[in-house]
This record gives sequence, C-alpha cells and structure tokens, in this order.
Amino acid sequence: MRSRVGAVAALCLLLVATSTSCSSSKNPDGPPGPTRSVTLWDPSAGRPSPSAAADGPFDAAAAAQRIKRLGYTPDDEPGVLKALRGPFRAVHGHCTGSVDGRCVSVFFFQGNAYVGYDSPGVNESTIVKQDGRTVTISYPVFTTTDPMCCPSGGTREVRAALKDGKVTFTPPLPGNPNGPNT
Repeated sequence: MRSRVGAVAALCLLLVATSTSCSSSKNPDGPPGPTRSVTLWDPSAGRPSPSAAADGPFDAAAAAQRIKRLGYTPDDEPGVLKALRGPFRAVHGHCTGSVDGRCVSVFFFQGNAYVGYDSPGVNESTIVKQDGRTVTISYPVFTTTDPMCCPSGGTREVRAALKDGKVTFTPPLPGNPNGPNT
C-alpha cells in the first residue's frame, strides 16, 4: 500500500513539474531569442500616446522590467538609464543567462512607452550615441570565416529614429546586422 502511495505521489510531482516546464516558449511581449525574423518593430506597441512622448523623467525601473519580460537584462544600471535624454531612448541588453554575451539587442522607448527593438539574434552591438531623437548603433561585421572573437569585416553603423510610430533605421538594417553584405 505504501509503495502505491509513493508511486502516486511521484507521478503527481512529475506531472506538475512537466506542466510548468513545458509551457509555451513564445513571448507575446517582444523579441524572441536568437531565431531570425524580419520584424523590426513590435506592432502591438502601437503609437505612443502624447503623454508618453513628453520629454519627462524616464521610468528606468519599468523599462528594465519590460526588457526582463522579453528575456533580456539591461546592460546599464537604473541610474544610468534614468539619465538618458529623451523622448526617444535606447537601452542595450543581453539575453538573460547568456554565458558568452553573444546575444544582445537594443530596445527603444518613446517617453516611457516601449516601441520596438533592433533585430533578434544579434551577436554584438554598441550604442554609439543618442540625443533624444536619434540613436546611432554600431555592429561589428563578421565575415564567413571569422571566429566569434574576431570580426574582420569592419563595422556597420545605423541610425534609429521613430517615424509614424515605428522605429526606422537609416540605412535599412539587414536581417543579420553582424553578417557580411550580401
């Protein structure tokens, strides 16, 4: 009788563990992990409201929480994020739990409203500057024979801005900003 109770208890624990760990991996809030996608803007974010577009204080804690819900960790401390000039701001983040740091993204906010990100699956990028209206991002370019440590293809620099409620890139951002020109 005891072995049956133990077996039933073990089965129940197994079912509970399986049901919680097998939940859907899709994240409706924004950029997925490293799978490629041509979507560069989160359409569910919509256009920022007039109050969100004001050049007021940046809610760094809310921005960091939003980025964490997307599976990333902001690279800067809240004090640095609060000091970002707006209303258009960019926050660099890396995939939470990444052991080599080769999974990064740039998240854009208009006021305090999340409005999109650069591209999923980026290996490396740097926010060069931001002035509240545009953000300049640099991507090292890896050739097909480069090891992950050593890009030899120079850099690709793009400017991001918010136009008609969407993040736009000049020049247009390729599907893999770290890849060679094709």
